[in-house]
Amino acid sequence: MVTAQQTFKVSFYPTTVTIEASRGSSDTHLVVDRTTGQVTTASSSPAFSASPLRTLSAHGIMGLINLQRGPYVVLITGREAVGTIGSSTVYRVSATRVVRVADDRTPSGFDAADEATYVRLLENALQTPSFYFSYDMDLTCSLQRQDSGSNDVFFFNKYLAEPIINAVGSQSVFVLPVIHGFFACKPVEVRGTRFNYVLVTRRGRYRQGTRYLSRGADADGHVSNYAETEQIVDFSSGDQMAYVQVRGSIPIMWGQVPNLDYVPELRIDVNASHERFQTHMTRMIDEYNEVVAVNLIDKVKYEKPMSDTFAALSAEMKSPQYHYVHFDFHKECSRMRWDRISLLMDELSSLNTRFGYYEKKASHVQRQQLGVVRTNCMDCLDRTNVVQSELARVALEWQLRSSHVIEQTESVSSFPLLRQMLNNVWADNADTVSCAYSGTGALKTDFTRTGKRTYMGALRDGRNSVERYVRGNFFDGERQDSIDLLLGAYRVRASRPFAQTLSSEARALVGTIYVCLFMLAYAFFYPRNHSWFGISNVAFVGAWCGVLCLVFCVVRAKHTAELVNWPRLVAHPMRPQVIKTNASIKLPIVDRWLEPSAQSVRPSGKKFA
Repeated sequence: MVTAQQTFKVSFYPTTVTIEASRGSSDTHLVVDRTTGQVTTASSSPAFSASPLRTLSAHGIMGLINLQRGPYVVLITGREAVGTIGSSTVYRVSATRVVRVADDRTPSGFDAADEATYVRLLENALQTPSFYFSYDMDLTCSLQRQDSGSNDVFFFNKYLAEPIINAVGSQSVFVLPVIHGFFACKPVEVRGTRFNYVLVTRRGRYRQGTRYLSRGADADGHVSNYAETEQIVDFSSGDQMAYVQVRGSIPIMWGQVPNLDYVPELRIDVNASHERFQTHMTRMIDEYNEVVAVNLIDKVKYEKPMSDTFAALSAEMKSPQYHYVHFDFHKECSRMRWDRISLLMDELSSLNTRFGYYEKKASHVQRQQLGVVRTNCMDCLDRTNVVQSELARVALEWQLRSSHVIEQTESVSSFPLLRQMLNNVWADNADTVSCAYSGTGALKTDFTRTGKRTYMGALRDGRNSVERYVRGNFFDGERQDSIDLLLGAYRVRASRPFAQTLSSEARALVGTIYVCLFMLAYAFFYPRNHSWFGISNVAFVGAWCGVLCLVFCVVRAKHTAELVNWPRLVAHPMRPQVIKTNASIKLPIVDRWLEPSAQSVRPSGKKFA
């Protein structure tokens, strides 16, 4: 890597595209074949002295991806410095560009509408403001593991970068590891001692997805919404301290099937869970040495089967390096008794103290963190965020006391500005991780920000919960497709994944919904007898609301397999079977709304760039 700002020049020639780095490449260029997408290297030579067809500049190369038309290159075209770790500057990706490398030839089986959809999905996945990188520090690794090479789990653009890695190796200046998650760097001064408080969350790239469409563990033991969060105290003297904790979905085979119910159907495959659980926890022990799994879900009602299965599989885990703690968050903290989180902190105290934290002074490692707390709830969002922020507060107090910044009898609460900063950073982290997984900000952040639960916070949580319901049933399928395409869970092939049709009954139901919404809007803007609350207008609105409710019930009972927004690229294993009746019946107006044909996106010669 190069300890300086870096730029890249991308030049397009008739048969190749070359990529040059401003520093650190020793006059070596990347050469991408515009037909095959093969990446090779070449030194400066007269072959590239001719004027290129066009040139682009970029701050980084995220990698290449093959779509129907051929290879595309993903460029980082905007960056924003957001802080430092030691002497290394960390940048947030503020803009990206997907540029077609392939020449103008049209391959067999090419469909312009599908290609446009692929590009749109990829661009949507890249639009999230949560990508971070550094030119001279590998953000995929914690401070304790900086000398271990890139962490494959948190190397979020690894799939895109693979063609470049295969050509030049992982240590080349052309390979830029990018993380997806959260980064904050806040300057702090406590009693004349200055330091930067840094919080980094790295989201895993395996089994990543959206809330209801990605749950549990896969056959390789990778879990959904897996993330490592590192808290760093970075002193101006160069001394550094770091504390790492982890979150991740319950490592068994389970899922929640979107079916228009507010609480979806819960499914658990206990028999298939044993090996997945063992694989996941064994990998965590190999990575972190010792693990305490903190389970925050309910012990009763809906979540009880999950609780019982997690406890049973934990009992089968015979390793002395694995520990299991169950804290029924909703029961213990009911009626806004959030101070009772201290009960969990007390229970974890001995283990957490033994794990300790990483510390480096004068470039020498003084101590290492010997274990990690792995926290989960059902979503690994809201309850998890609250507990992780409290663990971070405890660790920060240890670190500041050890450095003699604060007295042994003092706490973070003794310094209001420090406490406020800590609360806000962790609440921002909670919102960012929640948006990536559920599409909304986190719940319970009023407690994270202020240290107490408020009724306004509860109302805000209600709004977010409704939005999560809508997204989970009607929008997350396409978002899951975007993630699968970006991370390589789906690789483009000669197929038509977006060419799906609805049964005539489903189309009729959707058409009826449109009519109901139109009539309700008409009653709002043009009320009967010019009165919203007149008897005739109320009866009119009530009748159409009744029809809408009836349609909703029919959809919920028979058509969730069609009308819930399921992913199209990678089939969801728990999607109900679609039963189509009277498929030959045509509803022209409804069909035009629901299923625009490929003719509406004709090949126009437009280049995606």
